Amino acid sequence: MILTFLPAQTAEILEIIATSTFVIYLVLQVLHSRFMWYFYIPSCICAALNFFNSATWAFAALNIYYVVMGFVGIVRWRRDSGIAVDDGKIVLHKLPANVLTWSAVGVAAATPALFFLLRALGDPNPALDAITTSLSIVGTWWLTRSYIQQWWMWIVADIFAIWMNVNLENKWFVIQFILCIISSIIGLWNWNRKGHYVN
Repeated sequence: MILTFLPAQTAEILEIIATSTFVIYLVLQVLHSRFMWYFYIPSCICAALNFFNSATWAFAALNIYYVVMGFVGIVRWRRDSGIAVDDGKIVLHKLPANVLTWSAVGVAAATPALFFLLRALGDPNPALDAITTSLSIVGTWWLTRSYIQQWWMWIVADIFAIWMNVNLENKWFVIQFILCIISSIIGLWNWNRKGHYVN
């Protein structure tokens, strides 16, 4: 049995707010608008509270990480907005081989470590929480740097997130992550079409 600190109605309201603001964020992300971060941060705060409430510890902590990275994204994307590119083009950065290597090593090391920690803490879905969290940490880091490969990372992470939220009966978050996969496919297409690499 999971102990919760929020009434069920409050938890559902937070889930709806998180999903609603996240949908706006997704549209802005596909369009590569730096204003996306201003919807991302409140969405992640509501999601963090909801996941803490269901004792899904890594995903709750992940959303706190998202909040911090939201502020990082604001700073980095504001800096990128000053780079001169052709009108309508999206500023992209190439994913360095060393970043890809360290990201793979990080996911491979963090996933089992998180699994055992989460299982000890009584997380109801330690394996799904661990893999989703590991992939999402890297995906967010790549997003703040405008690496186009972040879309592939999100597609994989969101499949695991859907599975986890089905288990938790978080119907609004299931809808949110289905929308994430759809937006990732559209975003990948749009960034490929309009992307302009500056390094």
